[in-house]
Amino acid sequence: MKKHIPLLVALAALAGCETIYLPTLKEVPVNPTNTRVADIPAADYRLAASHWTDVAKLRDEATRLVSQVSQGKLTKVQAAQLLNRFRIQLVGRNSVDDAVYDVYLRSAIDSQRGVISSEQSKTQIQSTLRGWQQRWKNMDSKPNNPAFTNFLLEYMNMTPLK
Repeated sequence: MKKHIPLLVALAALAGCETIYLPTLKEVPVNPTNTRVADIPAADYRLAASHWTDVAKLRDEATRLVSQVSQGKLTKVQAAQLLNRFRIQLVGRNSVDDAVYDVYLRSAIDSQRGVISSEQSKTQIQSTLRGWQQRWKNMDSKPNNPAFTNFLLEYMNMTPLK
């Protein structure tokens, strides 16, 4: 009987492996291939003409994904990854949105794993957004379409980047 205990422990551990979702990195962020040059000097700064339309499209996609999460078709992390993929296809990458998304994904992973509560996740994201609101005023090169960041700012009832 004692010979079988290590085997049973190993089998129990391996059986749980499939139930734990660990996100994989699909793209190496060092040299992304789908980068659009979107940073412009602060003196000539204007949001892209499509900016608020893009924010609305992100909001609609997020609403669709939240519905799938509530139905159990997606996890929070999968929804975050799909929303990011949609964002990149819609507006491309930029330094502000990329940094905000990193925190958004990390908090989704920690929340899904039970390391933090939903309220703590929201607090982390709000803190990151506040930091970007402060930095925005002094940035030399601003992205012209920080749609993901402004979508989250709008969702959190915070002042958008302009």
